[in-house]
Amino acid sequence: MTHQPRTAEKVLKSLSISDPGAIDLEAIAWLSGAKVKYRELDGCDACIVGRADVGRAIISIDSRSMSRRQRFSLAHEIGHWEWHRGHQLMCSKDDIGGSGKSRGLSKEAAANRFAAELLMPKFMLRDAIRDFDVLNMRTVREMATHFDVSLTAMAYRLVESDFHPSLLLAYGKDGRRWFPRSKSIDERWFPKDILDRESSAYSILFEGAEDDRHMSTIDGDTWFDVGWADQVEVGEQSFRTQDDEVVTLLVARSDRMLAD
Repeated sequence: MTHQPRTAEKVLKSLSISDPGAIDLEAIAWLSGAKVKYRELDGCDACIVGRADVGRAIISIDSRSMSRRQRFSLAHEIGHWEWHRGHQLMCSKDDIGGSGKSRGLSKEAAANRFAAELLMPKFMLRDAIRDFDVLNMRTVREMATHFDVSLTAMAYRLVESDFHPSLLLAYGKDGRRWFPRSKSIDERWFPKDILDRESSAYSILFEGAEDDRHMSTIDGDTWFDVGWADQVEVGEQSFRTQDDEVVTLLVARSDRMLAD
C-alpha cells in the first residue's frame, strides 16, 4: 500500500497522545516502521536509511549529543520518514534545530517543522500556556521542561505560535543570524543587523555578562530602526546559546507594534 505522509498532529492523534509526557519518540518511530539506534556518528547529528517499498528504516542518532538534542534529532528523522521515504539523508547540526536556520521549502526545513510540531504540538501548547500570564524566559524555561525540549526550540515555537506579540532574535559577533516574529507584530519591526551597545545581549556576547535573570524594559530604538521606535517600549531578556551566539526574547509592550 502506498504510504500517505501525515502531519505531526495526525501522528499524535492517531495514537491518542494528548500529553507531552506521552510523546515516546522511539515508540512512534517503531510504529511507523523505523528502528532507532544510538551510536557515534561522524559529520552529522543523525541519519536515516530506509526502504520505502517495505516500509522499514533505521534511524541513527549521535550518542554523544545532549539528550534534548537527540530528542529533536529523532523527531526530525521521523519527519523525514513520514515525508521523504526513499531518500538517504545525513543531517548535520546546521540542518537540525528549532532555530529556523533551514529556510524555504527544503527537506531539512520541512523535517524541522515536523519535529517542532511533534514535540510541541500547538493543541498541547495552547493548554499549557494558560498557566502563565506573561511571556518571559521563566515561562519558556518551565514550558521547555514540561515538553522536554531546549530553551531555544521552545522560545522559537512560542513566538511563532503567537500566544503573545513577540520576536526571538539570534546574534553572533558578526551580526544578526536569524529571527522569527509573531504574526501579530507588524512587518515594519525588522531588527537591526548589529547589536546595539545598550542591549543586554551586547553585554552578554561581547563583555561576558551573565544571562538575564529577569525581563527588563527598553526603548524600541535599541532594536529597531523604525523612525518613532524610541516612543515604544519592549520587554527584553537574553541568554547565551554558544560562545559566539546570544538569543533575545523581545515582547511588545505597545499596541503600536501590532499589525493592523
